[in-house]
Formats: sequence, C-alpha cells, structure tokens
Amino acid sequence: MGATGPHFSESELACPHCGVNGCRQELVDALEAFRALAGKPVMIDSAYRCPQHNAQAGGAGKSEHVEGMAADVRVEGMTAAQLEEVARGIPAIRGIGRADHQQYVHIDVRLTRTLAQWCYSLKGKWCSYYPPLAEAA
Repeated sequence: MGATGPHFSESELACPHCGVNGCRQELVDALEAFRALAGKPVMIDSAYRCPQHNAQAGGAGKSEHVEGMAADVRVEGMTAAQLEEVARGIPAIRGIGRADHQQYVHIDVRLTRTLAQWCYSLKGKWCSYYPPLAEAA
C-alpha cells in the first residue's frame, strides 16, 4: 500500500491497470502542497503506474510514474500555465511537464537538484520547453 493524504485517496493514486498504489510519501506531500497553493481541489489524471500500464500509456521507459514519484494533475478553471506556476512554488517538485492543449501538468519529485521542464504537443507527445504564451509576447 502506497502513501495517501488528507485530500488524496488510495483509489485516486492507484494504477488503473493493477489497482496498486505505489506512490511515495514525498509525492503525496507535494500534491498536498500543490492543493494548498492552488486553493482548489486537484484532480489526479494519473499517479502511480505499473510498468505494463506505463508502456500501454506511452510513458517514458524510466518514467517517474513507475517509481511512484509523479502525477498528472489538473484543477478546474486553471490553465496549464497557471498550474505550472503553482508547481514552481513547491521546492520538492523537480520535474514539470506542461500540456497546454490538454490543460494539465505532470509534476514529479525526482531526485535531482536542477528542475526538469518540458511541454507536450497537441498530440500529447513530449516536446522542448517553451514559455507560456503570456510570457512569450
């Protein structure tokens, strides 16, 4: 049984393929901090993924989801750029993938000193990081 928190249940964090919650406490703590900064409920699209589900979902071979250290999240009424801004306010979050077209962010608590950042294309595939449209103007 993996970590849970006051606002995140076992079923929300578990792999939809096998039902196992392999989330680490560091991730759940970061999710709780994210919720507090956002000031709204956070919806989990994907947290822990078993290797088989990660492969079926097209996840990276060394995905932080498989390690129980990542979640894809969205918040009603917030853009992906706004979600990214919230994530940047949480020191434990060391990986941020922004999906502007799908309005979610991938957040993870990877063990690195430098922030990993990337975006997802219209088709949901990884692409180089680019600033939010408001910053680019």
